[in-house]
Amino acid sequence: MIRDADLAPLLRTAPWMSEDGRTADRYERVDHAVLGDAALLLVVAAVGGPAAGQRFFLPVRPGGTRGIEEAHGSTEFDAAAVARACYGGELLTARGGTIRFRGAGGPAPDVRRLPFEQGWSSNALSLVDIAGVPHIHKTYRRLDEAVREPELLRLMSGTGHTPEWAGDYTYTDPATGARHPLGVIYRYAPGDGIDLPLRENLRSLWPRLTDARQSPADVVRPHLLPLEDRLRAAGTFLHAFHRDLAARLGGPAPTGYPAREVLARAAERRTGLAEARVALPEQSWHAAFAALEAEVVSLGAAFEGRDEVPGAGPCHGDLHLSHLLCGPGAVTGWRMSVIDLSTPALGPDDPGWAAQSPLQDLVAVERALEYFAADEAAFESARRLGVDSLETMRGALDGAPGWAEADRAVLDQVFRTADRWRERVLRLLLGPAADSPLRRLLYLRRLLHELAYNCAHARPYHAAIDLRHALALGGARTPALHPASASTSART
Repeated sequence: MIRDADLAPLLRTAPWMSEDGRTADRYERVDHAVLGDAALLLVVAAVGGPAAGQRFFLPVRPGGTRGIEEAHGSTEFDAAAVARACYGGELLTARGGTIRFRGAGGPAPDVRRLPFEQGWSSNALSLVDIAGVPHIHKTYRRLDEAVREPELLRLMSGTGHTPEWAGDYTYTDPATGARHPLGVIYRYAPGDGIDLPLRENLRSLWPRLTDARQSPADVVRPHLLPLEDRLRAAGTFLHAFHRDLAARLGGPAPTGYPAREVLARAAERRTGLAEARVALPEQSWHAAFAALEAEVVSLGAAFEGRDEVPGAGPCHGDLHLSHLLCGPGAVTGWRMSVIDLSTPALGPDDPGWAAQSPLQDLVAVERALEYFAADEAAFESARRLGVDSLETMRGALDGAPGWAEADRAVLDQVFRTADRWRERVLRLLLGPAADSPLRRLLYLRRLLHELAYNCAHARPYHAAIDLRHALALGGARTPALHPASASTSART
């Protein structure tokens, strides 16, 4: 029998508890079910401390130095959970709840674990072989976070845009009736995030930049030629994903996106951030916030008299470049898949159904490319100049006051080249940018969200990227080296 006292040290040493330093005074067992001889499926709650009230899913089994260990990633737990999900059924929990397994039905398949390096993740991932086909078994550790991925994968099966769903299992709370996804099984989609071929392309561009008189556009365009068809096809794939997502979720489309409400929240966030400080040049900070204020005012005029605007619809929800997988496919293209779906709502009856738009995903890609290109430019210019990348990032933000003219020229050329590369990739991937008020609003909202995160976590390097692109608002979104400010960061 596993004692409640055994759980606290086990949870405190789990890697997902250290992501933001959350701890608790102790942990209490809330509910549990027995998965044969493979694992005890525990629901535990944190008591006291910063994590108080949080509930976690913790499969455990006998073993380890304490006599108890996590069952995540064990052969027995993977085989039992996956097999049970594939043929379906329910487990009754100790307090009258249920854990419901659902899948395609049929006899229990032969399941075995495969070698897999998942890296750090807030969830637990295993690679398993189901009747000769590799699948991912993912378990969700935090019960109180909204998880819609299992249902989305089930609905999107057959579209070719997401991994094929094979099964899942869900805990129903006996006290509230709320359903909490615990795990999902889906076919493994081999490949890498689209950031990998993009990184390889940009890094292989730098050796071509040998003359200060070279025009970035003249270098970038021919260098991207090998990826042009694939990037265009990836854009078409993303458009088709949004189309199929809307069709599979069903129900009436949202009547309109709540632009005035979202703009008001963005304006409040801008005001709250204006006095933040993250060790960046004061003059650049004030100039960036003036540009942000001007954008708020401009969008307010654009939405005058309209609470809602067209453009609402289902989206991925938190699209990163790594979520767009590209693997070996046709000779001239990639076989693509979208992973880690976090759609804000599953249907018209869910809160947040109207407050989403496919444009959110396009803006997310745009912002990801901004971070990506600026980061690569900072490291490349730092390598060429023999300085730290934070110094080159600050220099790209404030104009590098006090730098030697030759060094500033290197910084300027590298960053301008990265900007031209990013613009070309974005155009190939998403087509000509429609500078609609809604797209501008969604861009503003995401930029402010990311700036708030970077300020809260004292990340001046990333905040400098945010400010650099804030300064470009209202123009062609092409940051440049800005005039020298009162920065005390100088190089001689």
